[in-house]
Formats: sequence, structure tokens, C-alpha cells
Amino acid sequence: MNRFEQRKQDILQNIARQASMKPLLPSGFWFHDDIRHNFYYASYLFAAAVQGLRLPGGKEEAMKTSEAVLLKVLALQDKQPVSSTYGHWPLNLGEQPEAASPHILPAEIMGCLLGVFYKKYRDDMSDSLRSAAYEALVHLHQSRYYEEGLRRYNHHEAKHTAAGIIYGTILGDKELLKNSHRRVQATLYQLQTYSMTEYGILPWFWHWVQAFEAAWEITGDQAVKENIEGLLEWLWQERAAYYLRGAWAGPHSRSLPLDAPSDMNIAFDYAQFGDFELPEELPKAEFAALLDYEIPEELRMSISERIYPLELTRLYPASIEELDVKLQCYLYMTEQYAVGGILERRKEFDNEQHRWDITLPVRHDSINQAFFLHPAEGRSGSDPRHSSDAEDIFVQQNAVIALYKPNEGNQQGIVGVLPLGNWHAEGNSLYGQVDNVFFAVHLMKPFTFLKKSDRYVVEAEEGDANGVVVEAVSLIEAANEGIDSLSSFMEASRKRSPVFNETELSAEYESFLGHSLCFTHRSAQEIHL
Repeated sequence: MNRFEQRKQDILQNIARQASMKPLLPSGFWFHDDIRHNFYYASYLFAAAVQGLRLPGGKEEAMKTSEAVLLKVLALQDKQPVSSTYGHWPLNLGEQPEAASPHILPAEIMGCLLGVFYKKYRDDMSDSLRSAAYEALVHLHQSRYYEEGLRRYNHHEAKHTAAGIIYGTILGDKELLKNSHRRVQATLYQLQTYSMTEYGILPWFWHWVQAFEAAWEITGDQAVKENIEGLLEWLWQERAAYYLRGAWAGPHSRSLPLDAPSDMNIAFDYAQFGDFELPEELPKAEFAALLDYEIPEELRMSISERIYPLELTRLYPASIEELDVKLQCYLYMTEQYAVGGILERRKEFDNEQHRWDITLPVRHDSINQAFFLHPAEGRSGSDPRHSSDAEDIFVQQNAVIALYKPNEGNQQGIVGVLPLGNWHAEGNSLYGQVDNVFFAVHLMKPFTFLKKSDRYVVEAEEGDANGVVVEAVSLIEAANEGIDSLSSFMEASRKRSPVFNETELSAEYESFLGHSLCFTHRSAQEIHL
């Protein structure tokens, strides 16, 4: 067993143990919030039993429980061809799963993963499960939900493309295979030519990966397989560019609470890179341990052999309708931390654009990201993923200047989150050491500073215009300047406190790395595409 297979087995053992120890609800499901969680847990438990892994309840009990849950999941599929939701499952099961309404989302990823699960384990299934899984795939195939044309080249269409390869292969639909192969080629061309409109999109990036890894595993057509390999190599190279020991550094167009302010969706990174400790709890493993695609060794080595510090500048299309309008992404990375941001703001779904942060490697007892935002209207800083359009930013290597000009209808104060560490508040500044990194945080206006279980929260005491300068310095970088403690770092940082001008909303700052930063908040027309 190579290291990749061993890491997958670590994840498999982890999730299967959780599933075997978690009592079923009276409904026969483990979860009522999302049907997919039941599918993932049952798939892991089934696979672990087939592989003979040691489980608290034993193999027979694991097989019995996993088959029972899988059958209940499959039974909730809409099997009526005349229905507008034919082939689909409910998303949230609610108090009465049998009465839950079908939703278009679960089939997108579950259909692809059910296909590869069926192919790998059909010989180990009972007759009833094998029949139910095949019947579900037939309904998915006949529903034609996946045939919507390629228009946006987003994560939904990526899963539709992979589904066509999977259903076409399993059910012998040659015309579907031909059309889906053309979609694979068109998607690969789109990414190679224009890049992703969904830059750093989490967690849906992993849906791209899983769907095409499942299709790669199932197809027997060498030409199709080679094109899918091209897609997977592009996707994993994109992932590797922003990789910092389990963390995804830099900005994201979308994120969920598992992605910010802490990188917790780490199962796929662990399987492929494995350069951090696997936590006891894996809140979102999906099929990370059940897919066989392994990234090229040279890609894995490109990360372990990086020369630091490095700077990365990339352009991403603002939207599929405006491929020539570019968003500028900047990343500065050392072995201990990364600083990244996207310079233009584009209004996106649910205001989930995560424009900048300072990222540390994954930390299992604390968040690993430091950033500020101005909460969107109707939102609060308790969920720091929904920012307004008040912010303008400037990023230069290890430092960020963020300036905020809220509109009259949203006078909330800015909010920041900081990882647990040794922090000291002094005037309008904060100084801290987190692992091997010193931080200096300077606000234009007074703030409150509160410690929580996994983070510190910084809240401005007043709304209206505000600004913040955040700088990270590794212990190695500091030692080169004769600084060997947090106290000596604080002393050096006091001498470089920024100069804020509230009237024109600007900031001047001399960074630790010797850059003279001067930035003025730009107009909405300049920064909001």
C-alpha cells in the first residue's frame, strides 16, 4: 500500500468509525439536515466493511446498517417520469423525510458518486441494494437533467458533464457518451484559455474534482480518459498554487462556514498531499477516500520543493459574459503564512466573496485565517463571510491595507477575526504571536477585543468610515532583523504605526519588509465591477 492509499484508508477508517458509533434516528437516517450526509456516511461504512477494517460494531453490523441507510436514501428518489423533479432527491429531509420535496441539487454530485460506488462495490451488495442502485442510475439517466447546455462553465455544469460520461458508460448510451466527451473537451478549453470564473470556489471546487475523478475512474474510452486527465491536472494545479499545508490561501469567490475563517474541508488535501495531521473530526469528507485518482508525483513534489517566499499574480474573468474583464488576484506566500487578496469586488451570490486574508497552515484547535470585513446589510459579524461593498484593499507582500466607506443605509462597524495565540491590545493596535508568526494589526478607530473558543473577535466601536492595516512576519523574517520575541516585535512595530486620514480615507504605512505603502479608498465605479 503506497502513501496515497494509506492516507485514503486513514480517512475511510475515521469516517466509518464515526458512522458505526453514531446512533440512527427513529427515521432510520443519521441526519435530517442534508440527505447527502447519509449517503456519504453509509458509503464509507459499506466500503470499510468490504475492506475488512476494524469497526466498533463488526463487519456484519456495518454491512447491515450501511445497506439499510443506502436503501432509505435511494427510496426517496422521485421515480415518476412525468414529474418535473424526476430522478431527484430531497435536499433537507426535515422532520418527515418521506414527505420532503425533491430538490435539483443532490443528484448533481450524488448521481456521479453513486455511479462510481455502484461500479466499485456492486459485487459486494445484496441483491436488493444492487437492484435499487442500478434502478436509481436508470432514473437519473432517463431524467436528462444533465443535458442542459454549457453556458456558464460553473460547478453545476461540470457535474452535469461528468454525469453524462458516467451514466453513458454504465448504461451503454453511446450518443450521450459522444456528447459528454465534447463537453469535456469544451470545458478543458475554457479553463485553459480563460481560467475559472469561480476562482477559489469552496466547497464546490471539490465537486468539480469528485465528479471528474468519478468519470475518469468509470470510463473505458482512452481518448475520454485522457481529456478528463487534462481537466483533473488543471484543477489540481490550480489547487496546488494556493496550497499551504491543508489551507487554501488567498481569496475565494464563495465559501461556507467550513471554509472561513478556518479551513476545515481538508480531506481531499490530506489524501493527495498529506503534509499535515488528520484531525479526529472530519466534517466534510464526501468521497475523498473512495476515489482512485492520484495527482502526478511531480505536482506533489512541486509543493514540497517550493522556494519561499513566492509571489503569485493571476487574472480571473469577472463572469462568463465578460471574459475580457479581469479580476486581479495577488498572493504572497512563505512557509509559515500567506497573504492574498483580489483587488476588485464583484457582487456575487449571497455576498460570499472572501476578498482577502492572512492564512496560516491548518490548525485544529483554532481558526487559521485573519481578516476584517464590513458586514453586508442584514448580516452581522457573527458569520464573517458576508461583506458589504464598503471595502477597498491594497496588498503588498506581507501587509494588507483595507479601507471602509459604508453607505448611509448600513452603518455597522467593521469586524475582524484573529487566530488564537498570544495577543496584546494597545491603543488602536493589536500585537500577537500565533505559532511561528508575529502579527501587527492597526485600526483607524477604537475597538473591542473578545476571546472565543476558537478565535479572537475584533469589533469597531463605531460605524462610518474606518481602516485597518494587518501585517504578518514570520519568526525567521523577524530574526533577520534582530527581533527574537513578541515584546521586541511590538517595540519595532510601534515605530511604524500607520498614518490614517479619515477625510480622504487613506493610509500610509512602512511595512516590516521595507515597503512604503500609501493607499486611498477608490470610488465605487473603480473597484466594483
